[in-house]
Amino acid sequence: MSERQLIIHAGFHKSGTTSLQESLFANRKQLLEFGIEYPNIGAKAHHRIAWSITQKPWGWKNRGGEVVPARYWDRKAKAIDRSSNRDVVISSEFFSELEGKQIQAIREKLKRRNLSVIFTLRPLVKLLPSIYQQFLKYGADIDYESWLHSVLDEPGESRVQPTFWKRHSHDEVIGRWANLIGTENVKVLIVDEERPEFLFEEFNKLLNLPLGTLTRQETGSNRSLTVPEISLLLEINLRFPKERTWSEYEVFIRSGYIRELTDHVQPATMERLATPIWAIEKGNEIGARIRDGIAALGVSVIGDLNSLAHASVTAGNPKLPTEIDIATVAAAMLTFDRKTVSRFPLSWIQVNLLKRLKRFLKFAHKRVR
Repeated sequence: MSERQLIIHAGFHKSGTTSLQESLFANRKQLLEFGIEYPNIGAKAHHRIAWSITQKPWGWKNRGGEVVPARYWDRKAKAIDRSSNRDVVISSEFFSELEGKQIQAIREKLKRRNLSVIFTLRPLVKLLPSIYQQFLKYGADIDYESWLHSVLDEPGESRVQPTFWKRHSHDEVIGRWANLIGTENVKVLIVDEERPEFLFEEFNKLLNLPLGTLTRQETGSNRSLTVPEISLLLEINLRFPKERTWSEYEVFIRSGYIRELTDHVQPATMERLATPIWAIEKGNEIGARIRDGIAALGVSVIGDLNSLAHASVTAGNPKLPTEIDIATVAAAMLTFDRKTVSRFPLSWIQVNLLKRLKRFLKFAHKRVR
């Protein structure tokens, strides 16, 4: 590759993206030795770049969700364009939500670089339990089977989670990129769950890295929630007051209780959420259409494309328990410490400090009198 590259790992959600991002971030110095830069923007993934381009809020739109200014991407684009003779890799599953005009804008801002994109993908059926759990972590208060009906009864539409098909009409997303940057610049990597190392082996090859450069990291976990934990989170969401903000939910629930459970707590039971047979069959039917759609695009596919139409997960009635191990709850509650405050937005801290100051001055004035 003589021309400098911008390689975008654009998702998809729940396809090993977090593990891959952890590995890319942990190996930044080693990547530089092979002429590849993975920019450090203060996080392992580059979600803020994607949010800046889409201008969609992170969080609840009308209750404190964050919108990253467009100028943030402008600054990062200039830095990428100026970046020596190295190739640059950026990674965020939110790039899968870009519209055609937004993809085109990336090309126009980075004319000095050849743009290519890599998608990692799992079968839709495999994604369903994971995506539902992610939706719960966003504050959703709908049970699993009702959510399944909302996204599968009319494929392409969902009133409950409008972003679902924007992200998971995989062939359409891939086709949008292929049409704008060329099929020769698009790679699709089908994850092999029987071989967890397959993702890293193939990504090393795609980046022309020696075998073993990118590997699974021991740090972090982000495991799936168990059935009792899902029941707990759903109950929290149902009871979470509507007047409270996204910042409160993200800090105390999403990045507090739930992050502690998935990253640090060994569950009392490993019971996983079961998916009804009707949803598995419907998911594979849609997966077949996605498979055929990708095959028709002519993009490079690595892995078993046919697996998209023949996937299986734990089948059964997704009934939730009404009890959870008390030790699990206690461990989650211990997440709160001094670092908790640092995760609040500066604007929230400023407003609350001002309120405290006013109360203090009012009290002091009364004492003086």
